[in-house]
Amino acid sequence: MAVRYKLTKINDNITGKEQVKYSVTTVSYGNVNLDMLAEQMADASTFTYGDVKGMIENLTLLISEALKEGNTVTIDGLGTFSVTAQPNRDVEEPSKIRAESIKLKGIGFKPSPKLKDRLSNIEFTRLK
Repeated sequence: MAVRYKLTKINDNITGKEQVKYSVTTVSYGNVNLDMLAEQMADASTFTYGDVKGMIENLTLLISEALKEGNTVTIDGLGTFSVTAQPNRDVEEPSKIRAESIKLKGIGFKPSPKLKDRLSNIEFTRLK
């Protein structure tokens, strides 16, 4: 099954000339959740659904703990997770940024070369 996409019109006013450009946005067929993955993994292995689900839930707990400790987490064949941060508010003086004024921005994910390679033959189809 191909990944669906749609074109989104964007106006480029940065150059001083009004130019119309198009951006590509992928459109999901739906969401594959933990239960679905655990069921598929159990069907393809000797592990039970409960075993697989428990292992994945434990993995997410261990990843969050490692990230809280200031580590990055690499899962071979999948990618690397890291914490991203930002100040609570805009600060003009670097000396005014302290640990207490920093908050979690998000979790970064960099896919592994192996994961990217597995997607090298991906197909796309335009949504009408």
